[in-house]
Amino acid sequence: MTENDELSIKKKEAYQAGLAILILLAALTLGEYGIAAVGANIAIIFFAISLIKAFFIIRDYMHVGRLFRDQEDHS
Repeated sequence: MTENDELSIKKKEAYQAGLAILILLAALTLGEYGIAAVGANIAIIFFAISLIKAFFIIRDYMHVGRLFRDQEDHS
């Protein structure tokens, strides 16, 4: 397997992971809307969902994990 093939596979995996996270975030947002639409005004539920969404956004879209990797690790 060439380096180009490995890079292509990594890009495909990253794209699929990003798409999965996007779908998860959309589902959580729809869940928040559904909870609000039925009138359940329980702040702790909204806070918990917001924390979950923030975790995925920070981890997967802001790439904060890269800050804590060794300098030699380029993947």
